[in-house]
Amino acid sequence: MKKLSHSEIQEALACILKDVDAFCRENGIRYSLAYGTLIGAVRHKGFIPWDDDIDLLMPRPDFERFVAAYKGRRYKCLYGTKNDEADFVNFFAKVHDPSTVSREGGKYYRFGLNIDIFPVDGKPSAEQDRMNWEKYLCKQTHRMRLRYKPLFSSPLLAVAEAHLHTLDWWFRHCENLLKTYPFESSEYCGAVSVVYNGCVEVFPRSLFEHYTELEFEGGKYMAFEDWDRFLTQQFGDYMQLPPADQRKTHKLEVYII
Repeated sequence: MKKLSHSEIQEALACILKDVDAFCRENGIRYSLAYGTLIGAVRHKGFIPWDDDIDLLMPRPDFERFVAAYKGRRYKCLYGTKNDEADFVNFFAKVHDPSTVSREGGKYYRFGLNIDIFPVDGKPSAEQDRMNWEKYLCKQTHRMRLRYKPLFSSPLLAVAEAHLHTLDWWFRHCENLLKTYPFESSEYCGAVSVVYNGCVEVFPRSLFEHYTELEFEGGKYMAFEDWDRFLTQQFGDYMQLPPADQRKTHKLEVYII
C-alpha cells in the first residue's frame, strides 16, 4: 500500500467534494461548505494549509435525498452502514473513497478517505428549550459514539450507559430525536455539535435556505449566502490565523489499497 502525503490527501478530498457537488447540482440538492472547510474557502480559497478534512451541511430533506440516491459512483455514501466492506454508524454521513484505507490516532478504520456530511434539523422556538435540547442531543449522540468502545473502558459510567443498547438502537434513537422538529416548519435550525457548545450551532432557518458560490481549490462550491454570520457565531474572528500551537489536524494517515 502507498501512503499519501498531506498534499495528496487534500487533492483526494477535493476530488470527492467535486463529485458530491456535481451530484447535488444534477439533483437540486442543497449543501454548504462548513466549519474549517468554509473558513478555508473564505480565507485561503481552498484548504486551510494544515487541514485534512472536509465538512458539509445539508438541510434534512436534502440530506435524506442524498443518502438514498448517491449510488453507482466511484465514491460511496456511508450512513448507518455496517457490512463486510465498511462500518460507519453515526448521526451524520460520510462519502468515502473505497480504494483507500484510513488510520487516525493509531486506529485503522473500515472506510477510506472521506468527507463528512451533517444534517441540519429544526430546533425548539423558545431559547431555554433550545439550550436544553442541544445539551440532550449532544449527550445522546455522544453515547452512540461511545458504543464503539469496549465495556469497562473510560469514561466508565457513560460507556456502560452506551452498552445498555445496541449500536443499531442508538442509530434509530438518535435519528428519530434529530427529526423531532421538522426543518421545513421550524423557526430555528442547525446541526448537532460533537462537543456540547450551547446554541452555537443554532441559526434562523433562513440561513440554510439561501446559497451562493465560493472558490475552493480551483472550483466553485455552494456555501451559505450569509457565510459571515455562520463563521462569526462559530469562531469569532475567523480571518485571524490561530497560533502555530493551536493549528489542529486529525493526524490522518491514508493508504491507497
